[in-house]
Amino acid sequence: MKYIRKHVRVDNLGKQQRASFGGWGRMVYLALLGLFSLSIVYYLIGDAVVLSADGIVLKDRYAVDAAYPAKVTHVFVKAGDKVETGTLLVELESFDMVKEIAELLLREGELAVRESQLQSRYEAIQSVMPLAERTARETRTTLARIDTIVTAGIVSTSTKDEAVRGSFQAAEHLADLKGQLEATKSELALVAQFRARSGEAMDEVKAIYDGGNIRSVTEGVVGAKVPSPGQVLRFGDQLLQINGGKSYVLAYLPDHYLFSLREGMAVDVGNGTERARGTVEKILSVADALPDEFQNMFRPRDRSRLVRIALEESNSFAVSQKISVSGCAFGFCWAR
Repeated sequence: MKYIRKHVRVDNLGKQQRASFGGWGRMVYLALLGLFSLSIVYYLIGDAVVLSADGIVLKDRYAVDAAYPAKVTHVFVKAGDKVETGTLLVELESFDMVKEIAELLLREGELAVRESQLQSRYEAIQSVMPLAERTARETRTTLARIDTIVTAGIVSTSTKDEAVRGSFQAAEHLADLKGQLEATKSELALVAQFRARSGEAMDEVKAIYDGGNIRSVTEGVVGAKVPSPGQVLRFGDQLLQINGGKSYVLAYLPDHYLFSLREGMAVDVGNGTERARGTVEKILSVADALPDEFQNMFRPRDRSRLVRIALEESNSFAVSQKISVSGCAFGFCWAR
């Protein structure tokens, strides 16, 4: 039989076209509905079966703080500069430190003068001591002879009394010199001890001040905040930060995983355009509130457990950059 093609009736043309477009519309609608349903399911239980943790790239931070009140006069580095140990960072001017050093110098001078006086006195007493010992010895000998002669009636009693008085004065003078010698020796030792401590304190203050020069104590990269010339600092104010050492990630791990993480597990770390491999270095027994940029505005403020993830050396992440950690689902980890 010859197939007779069915012709579309003119009065039914619009319904036929709407029917064909309606099939595609239902498919698109069902697909969108399915995606929406999957997103709802992932939102509710996705964190329990898929590793998806937010984190921040960090390095060991060394804070450079003001050890004394001062004013910034010169700044020799900029944010992001690489520095070595001993690199000059900032130059400060501090009236308080100059005054402290001047007072220590004055105290050092006073102690030096006192030590010199005591040393001279000690040497003078030592030089007189042999003569005083000789006088005391001779007066004792003379008194003994007079005692012998008095019994024979040759020497009067007044002469004996004069000899006794002279012997007593010589012995008293000798004892006084010995006491002065010991006291001077003890005071000289104390002054020398105080001078040594004063010198150590001065050396320490000078080392802290270092002419107002603040130097780096480690190698690394200067942080984002750098002081400005003319800025006034109080004791303890932070000048800048130096980020040194190896990069690592501090990730905030949700508590409702259905599988467990373990140390040494490989994970993927990325920020959307760049990716790197990481290794779970330590699961910390510390929980902390998520930073504001990680918080979900539709949920109560979260507090998650912290995980430290070591990064490979060749990573290109910036310090304090926000990243995401992935690489596992349903307990299966594909990161190697």
